[in-house]
Amino acid sequence: MVNIEMRRVRLHLEEGMALDISALRGVMQSRAAGEPPVFDDQRSYVLHVETASLSMDEPSLANLLTRHIFSNGKLTDLSVAFTADHQIALKGKLHAGVSVPFSAKAAITPTADGRLRLHVTSIKTAGVPAKGLMHVFGIGLDEVMELKDQRSVAIDGDDIVMEPGKTLPPPEIQGQITAATISGSRLALTFGPPTAAAGRGSRDGNYIYFSGGTIRFGKLTMSEADLRLIDQDPRDPFDFFPAHYARQLVAGYSKNTAQGGLRTFMPDYDDLLRRKSGKSRQQ
Repeated sequence: MVNIEMRRVRLHLEEGMALDISALRGVMQSRAAGEPPVFDDQRSYVLHVETASLSMDEPSLANLLTRHIFSNGKLTDLSVAFTADHQIALKGKLHAGVSVPFSAKAAITPTADGRLRLHVTSIKTAGVPAKGLMHVFGIGLDEVMELKDQRSVAIDGDDIVMEPGKTLPPPEIQGQITAATISGSRLALTFGPPTAAAGRGSRDGNYIYFSGGTIRFGKLTMSEADLRLIDQDPRDPFDFFPAHYARQLVAGYSKNTAQGGLRTFMPDYDDLLRRKSGKSRQQ
């Protein structure tokens, strides 16, 4: 296992979906016995989160629901907004023989066992209040959902109970959610006890830090890991995209420490996109 810590990181899970991580501590555990976690292969390991404070914006949540929860085509044109009364507003079209527009509001709360419950508090179909979305059409909620893994998403009446770490794109994240709040335009989640950006690595700057154990990173295999990926520009969070990290790596530089550690300084991924398009940060 390898310890991992993040501080002020915007972690891209896939195009259009990112987690904004204020602070995180956990361990990476390889799925293959006797083999180290392979950072390049997000499916090669499980991330066990001990403590974390992270959030997701409206577009990221909409893409999560569309691509990984309601991905069988029964719900389309889905949009998400966070409301002033701290609920999630959903709009879209339901296809059940006919196509009908719907809107709904749902509350989100942690369950006693550390999962998330999405509870519908109001719903309208074609602008008319309805008792329950699925009851209106005589179908079950599971029929409009893609339940590839029954362990990660469960149906409880008209509620959805899920483990976000298993419904998100890889790597699989395991941990106990202890708080879920909507603040402004973000859904904030806390894993374990409330955490601050303290750590095994430096308290300064924005970074991803790997320590202890053995990790494989590109062509590099490091035992007794002491590898820190550091944001070159700490004025804003470290924008990091694992699927395209090689571009960030090539655009940055590395230094070895006297203790055999490695410090890799990287530009933000979104800065690389701006450079490619010829746009400056000020534009």
